[in-house]
Amino acid sequence: MITTLTPRAGKVDDIRREEEDRGYERDETDSLHQVGTLLLTMAERDDALIPEGRRARRTLAEMAPGYVRPPLLRFNVPTRAADEACALCGWWTCRCGQSAAVPAPPPSATGVVR
Repeated sequence: MITTLTPRAGKVDDIRREEEDRGYERDETDSLHQVGTLLLTMAERDDALIPEGRRARRTLAEMAPGYVRPPLLRFNVPTRAADEACALCGWWTCRCGQSAAVPAPPPSATGVVR
């Protein structure tokens, strides 16, 4: 018969006692906060040293005044390959622009139960 003994005194108690004696220990977030504050202070100090006329342009409005950016997303524009029917109306020659009403879903999307 094999009996496994768990330590009740000795190293485990010594380690636990040392940890309790040390008390609260701060973690690394304090030092990271200090580094971030230092970098922000350095950047602000360097920015203050740049003469007003020599400051670099940092935004699109400063680099190209009057430029209007095109929208990144275009809604309600059906995209399809040359050999596919329209995704909105289901016709090979799209009729979506011909009617003001909302087009019906394509026949393949309606699902027929037989």
